[in-house]
Amino acid sequence: MTTDEVRTRNRAVWAAGSWDDIAELVKGVGPKLLDLAEVDPGMEVLDVACGSGSSVAVPAAERGARVVGSDLTPEHFDAAERRATAAGVVVEWVEADAEDLPFEDGRFDRVLSTFGHMFAPDQDRAGAELVRVCKPGGSIALATWTPDGYGTALLDVIGRHLPPAPGSRSPGRWGDPDEVRRLLPGLELTFHRDQVDFRAPSVDEFARFYDEKFGPLVMARQALGPGWPALRDDVLAFDRACNTASDGSLHIVGEYLVTLGVKPATG
Repeated sequence: MTTDEVRTRNRAVWAAGSWDDIAELVKGVGPKLLDLAEVDPGMEVLDVACGSGSSVAVPAAERGARVVGSDLTPEHFDAAERRATAAGVVVEWVEADAEDLPFEDGRFDRVLSTFGHMFAPDQDRAGAELVRVCKPGGSIALATWTPDGYGTALLDVIGRHLPPAPGSRSPGRWGDPDEVRRLLPGLELTFHRDQVDFRAPSVDEFARFYDEKFGPLVMARQALGPGWPALRDDVLAFDRACNTASDGSLHIVGEYLVTLGVKPATG
């Protein structure tokens, strides 16, 4: 599969469903990253794989930063612009591959991504691009699912029913500090773990929401046809196994790694 074919496939996956609805589940992560990275008014901020902007791009603009939101999937930008308009802020939305960001070296004071850049197939290249566009003395702040946490494990369940993408590696690599050190060489890195609390009235309702809204599941349903019920049964069983609620509702903890990297000042 060529690079262009991989890019086209990935764009189709993340354009399927409704990412803006899925993003509501994790939008509280972004403001924590903004605090950690000390985003201040007047800074130039890049949100890589921004989706509909609810987690980082719009909140950063509300803090007075000059914000660019980039994403491989421009289908998200209508919802992103609605969010920006509702918040009374201006964000520049740019179609861009995380592996080939169309920005000059050292442009941004802060480079952030929440559960986005980690899905770029060429992880080393994506890491190099994050570092390249960050200003010397600037910071990179990332939120990524841990290898054994709910987010990565759900993708593993889905992946067991589909043919593997050529040359693909688990996005959970970005949730392992040792791997992140390899992917972001030359930065001063610090790490900590946090969690997203997924809640719903029931396991079945949560599964239905994901069936309709989560791009990888929407695409899997189209691809599998009569094989879809087997995948859905596996997802339901997985969610039930992860559920910590005892009152008929759903509460699943999704662990993620927070990475803060400082780029050395030069010159």
